[in-house]
Amino acid sequence: MTTERFLVCLLSIFTTFGCPAEEYIIRSSALNVVNEKNLHELLGDTSKEKHHEPSGVVFANNSFYIAFDNHSRVARIDIDLHEAKLLGTAKNGIGYEGITYDRVNSKFYLIEESNDNDGAMNARINIVNNELALEKKKWLKYNFQGKNKGFEGITTVVKDNNLYLLALCEGNDCDAGAASKIYGAGRIKVFEKKRKKWKYVASIRLPQTLEFIDYSGIDINSDNMLAITSQESSAIFVAGLDLNNWKVIDDGVVYRFPKDMNGNVLYCNIEGVSWIATDRLVTVSDAKKGYQHEQCKKKEQSIHIVSI
Repeated sequence: MTTERFLVCLLSIFTTFGCPAEEYIIRSSALNVVNEKNLHELLGDTSKEKHHEPSGVVFANNSFYIAFDNHSRVARIDIDLHEAKLLGTAKNGIGYEGITYDRVNSKFYLIEESNDNDGAMNARINIVNNELALEKKKWLKYNFQGKNKGFEGITTVVKDNNLYLLALCEGNDCDAGAASKIYGAGRIKVFEKKRKKWKYVASIRLPQTLEFIDYSGIDINSDNMLAITSQESSAIFVAGLDLNNWKVIDDGVVYRFPKDMNGNVLYCNIEGVSWIATDRLVTVSDAKKGYQHEQCKKKEQSIHIVSI
């Protein structure tokens, strides 16, 4: 047992939390931003959507696909960040909180935050084809406390020839309000694809030592490495996942976005994340919020390619 591990366990004795084996000492490192571009520069003024507030991104078919929470269309951007196009249909009052690609069935999944489902507050998956045309919608039967609070990112994984959807809760312990800001209770809900529905089958507990206040994006690669973003922490957490036990299996690393010369956060609203290669990821930034510092405007509504 390392000295750091011993101190964590000793502290846990006095705080009555115990010392579970899965609570790791998480390392910290810096991210290198390889390329980035403002979405308004890429998309121009060719559409009626004048504001593009990214909520998720996925790397698929050798392109980046970005979902937005303020409109229903999806942006497709080339890997060099030179060309962009909006796909799908513009629908009033529809926005998405995450996007992923099902490579088994060649479908995109777009997730809506929790809405009323016969009295329960559930998230809903929109299943679309490669042209981003809607084919069907499916509810995810996990109950949230209120409307527009729920899953902030999704990804898919195959185990034993079965397809699973991993949905990341926005708040700690899938909670809302002040309780959601108490770090150490990150959760990923696992749904198995059945013939006519997605069945809730497991909950993945992120390490208690992961000091993220919120969670904003998720992806998993072919080596079963998770990548999870946090807006408020301006960082990406990377760790391995044991699919047999639905459990994070190693210490993991928190990769932090660069700050300005005065130590101020620049990447204030990191939303989605997707693997490009084993050492490279793509992320997107939402719009600056009214209460945030002015420097947050520098990287808002943008796409960022980073290396780890």
